[in-house]
Amino acid sequence: MTHSLPSSKRAGLVVREVERLYAEGRKIVVWAADDRLRTVLDEYLWTYEELAFVPHSVWTKEMGEVIDPVVLVGQEANPNGAEALVVADELPPEEWVSTFDEVHDFIPPGDEGVEREAWWTRWREAHREKS
Repeated sequence: MTHSLPSSKRAGLVVREVERLYAEGRKIVVWAADDRLRTVLDEYLWTYEELAFVPHSVWTKEMGEVIDPVVLVGQEANPNGAEALVVADELPPEEWVSTFDEVHDFIPPGDEGVEREAWWTRWREAHREKS
């Protein structure tokens, strides 16, 4: 599922989507390849709203499997057995995306958004063919 971004800034919208999915009782992996972005998202999930905390961890390979309902990753992993993937950064590895039941990405305006939406269209078509 793609969501339109009003600007190229996505962290706040990513956190709101994670909170929505968490409130539905979902387990979530958040893809953030960039270390700094993972740090920002970690902080947002603690502080973006005074009374809204989403239990989460910033995962490293050494941690192995975790029970946290939300896990921020920078490499291909699903350490909490999540069914939902939220893309907070660059596009994730295509084959890995296919391991999730549901994927959420945020499409920025302009040429970058057109290219990103085209990638997801190609991915959906390829994924349908494999099903």
